Amino acid sequence: MDFWQLMEKERKNGCTDMAVFGGFAAYCYEWAAKEEREDLMAIASRYAAASPAKRPEILAELAARWPEQAVAEAAPLTQPAPKRKTPAKKPAAKAETAAAPAAPAADALAQPLTKISGVGEKRAQIMAKLGINNLGDLLAYYPRAYQDRSAITPAAELVYDQPALLRMRVRSCSLARVGRLTILKAVLFDDTGAVTAVWFNQPFLQRQLTRDRELVIYGKWERRYNRSEFMVSEYEFVDGGDYQPGIVPLYRLTEGVTQKYIRQLMSRAWQGRITKVPELLPEYLREKYSLPERGQAMFSQHFPLNFAERERGRRRLAYEELLLLQLAIVANSENRGAQPGYAMSADPGILQRFCDNLPYALTGAQQRVIGEIYADMEKPLMMSRLVQGDVGCGKTAVAAAAIYKALASGWQAAMMAPTELLAAQHYRNLRPMLADLGFPVEFLSGSTSAREKRRILALAASGEPLLLVGTHALIQDGVELPRLGLAVTDEQHRFGVMQRAALSASAQADVLVMTATPIPRTLALTLYSDLDFSVIDELPPGRQPVRTDAVSYDYEERVHRFIRKQVENGRQVFVVCPMIEDSEDSDLSGAVSLYERLQKDVFPDLRVALLHGQLKPKDKNAVMDAFVGGEVDILVSTTVVEVGVDVPNASLMVIRDAERFGLAQLHQLRGRIGRGGGEAFCVLLHNAQSEVARQRMRTISECADGFTLAEADLQQRGPGEIFGTRQSGLPELKVADLYRDRDLLLQAREDAQQLLRDGVPAPLQRAAEEKRQQLCRC
Repeated sequence: MDFWQLMEKERKNGCTDMAVFGGFAAYCYEWAAKEEREDLMAIASRYAAASPAKRPEILAELAARWPEQAVAEAAPLTQPAPKRKTPAKKPAAKAETAAAPAAPAADALAQPLTKISGVGEKRAQIMAKLGINNLGDLLAYYPRAYQDRSAITPAAELVYDQPALLRMRVRSCSLARVGRLTILKAVLFDDTGAVTAVWFNQPFLQRQLTRDRELVIYGKWERRYNRSEFMVSEYEFVDGGDYQPGIVPLYRLTEGVTQKYIRQLMSRAWQGRITKVPELLPEYLREKYSLPERGQAMFSQHFPLNFAERERGRRRLAYEELLLLQLAIVANSENRGAQPGYAMSADPGILQRFCDNLPYALTGAQQRVIGEIYADMEKPLMMSRLVQGDVGCGKTAVAAAAIYKALASGWQAAMMAPTELLAAQHYRNLRPMLADLGFPVEFLSGSTSAREKRRILALAASGEPLLLVGTHALIQDGVELPRLGLAVTDEQHRFGVMQRAALSASAQADVLVMTATPIPRTLALTLYSDLDFSVIDELPPGRQPVRTDAVSYDYEERVHRFIRKQVENGRQVFVVCPMIEDSEDSDLSGAVSLYERLQKDVFPDLRVALLHGQLKPKDKNAVMDAFVGGEVDILVSTTVVEVGVDVPNASLMVIRDAERFGLAQLHQLRGRIGRGGGEAFCVLLHNAQSEVARQRMRTISECADGFTLAEADLQQRGPGEIFGTRQSGLPELKVADLYRDRDLLLQAREDAQQLLRDGVPAPLQRAAEEKRQQLCRC
């Protein structure tokens, strides 16, 4: 097919850039590059990046400049090809002989991988390990990175330990065996010099590495045992038909799957099976933001003409992903105002009695947030509010004020925490506070005895005003709170995004969510877009910033001397490890072995205790009670102490292997000390090797603002690391980046709200419902 036929096909297709496999613009760009026609190359690039509305104009410009004598695919392009006469069709003798209608695009995407040539059941099972079960999954399996194969490095310019792409010829090849390991070495050369390339456990390549054969290799030049060798991670032969110049996608792999195989599979899927990917976005939204069609955007991720085209397609897919997420979550927010609730007492004496009972004065920020909460509770509508604040800002007192208002209004309250340790601490803190005001507080967890549980459940079922504190046990079958007026959830990120309503699902109770983890605005809009926000942005008087120092293990003995000095001064110390046990796969020391070493060899005269998540609940509580009571000098722990633990006498925290933690998590950990006033210290022992890791150690040492640190974590490590582990309740985003795509998130949120008011188109509605179900499973 010549250029003029392709151009006509592209025009009839609505300028979708899909008239030819690989893209019409890419076809034109490659031909123009061979002919060194930079003007045509520029027009082709503009065409790829333009919106469908602007492409007809660019297509006309391209046709006007295209040389009449140009040759493509060995066919003269002197003029448009004449139309062929179509022979008259004979009427079908039987209905069965009529051509079957083409399957809708959505059905085509649901076809199994075995519909692709060369994919059998065994190969399909291997691909399923990557989450690829059908053609739709395959097309949405986007590359993790890209390799610019236009940036070839000459052999003479190689730099040790830096990734490089070489294009070379074979001079010689040899194969050696060391036990079960095969080592293939080939001497390769280009115009500037030669290198020795190394492959492991690929003996079959010896037959293919024939003299003077040209290939492209990717890897690192390394110096080992006084020899300089190039360790090959990827390769392709230039004459093998698989070599792909330009921008090459790199995919996540599993055993039995290579980069080459996925690229070939992707090529066959686009070429032979998918003619049009079903569109989800309304046309007015695509025009509003100049977004390419969905199929074109997906195609550009796997076969990018240039990085600009790839980024344009990525932003379109990122916007769609964020819009679906917002539609799934914001729907709850849009319905909130219509949900009836309980109007609590507006008696101003409630707050006064609560404040009079406190041994300290509330800060201005606490008073403001309590005012916002009370205003919500007095309305006959359900409250849904998030209280967010840095460590030590006094969220527990704010929650207690809300609980007291519910109890004083004749209702019951429940408070759920993610761990028994934190729930038990809330119980210890709230019980005397509310008991002085005349209301009982009960504690329920998985370790509560059967007899005690029956007593608590009977008391709760009576409907009498009380506060029930506990873990997930509060939402298990059998727990009845017939007059539940307020449900408080602490450290909400430990629960699922769509799970917070479970505590108040059987009632019309107000919902109050608390978190001590500073959350960047973009992440908050994603996780908590169905909540109103209150921020406690003021620390209690006398609370000093924790002095933080990051040091290498060369200073470990000095750190031990500092620990002893703190204990001699009557203070207590946390020592935190990232793991419970030592691991053969890691050089990290576990909490168990460290505890034994510190107690036996370093501090035999001091009281050292061990705390981690695998201890039985009663043992964890006993250790924590002893530490709080001053019976333990040094507590060796995992991150089980990250949230909520309150030990006013603790003045020092030592965090080992600190480079393994996120900035926000380090900030949370150091927030456990200095809570009783006076000077407090955090020492970060680390083995940071990379410049990025060392910069993170400097950042946490110099910055005391949790929101700034959380923003840095979001930028460097992603949303899943804001809380130290993969984010509970937030599905992994395939394309969108919550830091990089902040503008898209805000746009998607506004558009989701508008769509919910005006009506969501059916395809988008179905996709949003799938996303909602996915959130429920998180």
